[in-house]
Amino acid sequence: MSEEKIRILKMLESGIVSADEAVKLIEALEKSNTATGASSKSTESSKGIGGFFDELEKIGQKITAQRPNTDTIHQSKDKLFEFMQTAMQRIKDVELPFIGKGTEFTHVFHETDVTPSRLKIETANGAVTIRTWEGPGVKAECRVKVYGASTEEEAHESFLKNSTFYAREDKLSFSVGLKLMKTDVTLYVPLTALDDISVKLFNGAFDMRDIDTEKLEVRAANGKIELKNGKIKTLEAETGNGPIRIVDCDGERAELNSFNGAIHIVGTFRFADLKSFNGNILYDTKSDLAEAVKAESMTGNIELYVPQELSVKGEIRTTAGRLQLPETGMANVTEKDERIQKSLKFESDNLSDGRQLVIDAETKTGSVTLRASSLHQTPPPANPDDSFGEGI
Repeated sequence: MSEEKIRILKMLESGIVSADEAVKLIEALEKSNTATGASSKSTESSKGIGGFFDELEKIGQKITAQRPNTDTIHQSKDKLFEFMQTAMQRIKDVELPFIGKGTEFTHVFHETDVTPSRLKIETANGAVTIRTWEGPGVKAECRVKVYGASTEEEAHESFLKNSTFYAREDKLSFSVGLKLMKTDVTLYVPLTALDDISVKLFNGAFDMRDIDTEKLEVRAANGKIELKNGKIKTLEAETGNGPIRIVDCDGERAELNSFNGAIHIVGTFRFADLKSFNGNILYDTKSDLAEAVKAESMTGNIELYVPQELSVKGEIRTTAGRLQLPETGMANVTEKDERIQKSLKFESDNLSDGRQLVIDAETKTGSVTLRASSLHQTPPPANPDDSFGEGI
């Protein structure tokens, strides 16, 4: 989904859409929904949400790229929220509408003589959880619900026919492709560090903890992504609809994208690129090893917590929100308040050890806040809606 999302961000990067433009988008989407009709839902599911973004980009090409003036920002924001609700409903409608009572059962895949270093997981409907264990080999516990089967035997046969569990040498592949079933999977892997994890979900959440890996790539069309307590050298996580929460994770590079959802990261990545079209961003850097962070949001607030011992330099920008820096510790601050954008360029005065974190943060209708924090202090989410419960 990354290419489609990049296109939609480029479409809007010149500024927030106006009220009239948002209405045009909504009308075009509704017209498309009416034209396709109920019979096209299965076809739409097979295309995934990529078709939605392609359609949205086509509509957006007809929209002016001019920035709105500040007099219309708040009206535009209200209309944009209406547009976002319509867009997210469209994404949810891509899910296959399950009708009737399904047949439920459990199934366990287990390979005892393998210790894979590479994992590849793909599911159409259902959550994926990854945990470590001290047992032999790898095990996948599946909670399955099949729709349209007349007996449990038929449902079980359909599940086995449409699923793959392949574990050989250093690679594990697991997939469930049939959309007429929901499969919640808990995968147990050895305690050894992994080289590569690739996860693709159409409709479901992803949860992983206590696992170290060189690379983790997670793509979800509709579902939250949660990671806890891991060393992940390269992290790429993206969801179309849902929050991303990263807690006590460290690594070299993190790229997090949520089209409709908050991003909350507590940990340290040397380079972090955080984007949320419709959601708040909070990044609490837990060590002085961070070198660069870039945060972008269209409608959400951005909060960055930096250790007070770490030197910082950068720029924060907003169109309609507020900009806030720490009250002390800033030697050079340059402020601009133009008609279409406000900005603050800054540099702290503590350059003793030579380390410096470069910050680039921008939001259209939200606020940007930079705070100095203790290395042992974890701030709460700025908004109660950004708290994702006790699940992680």
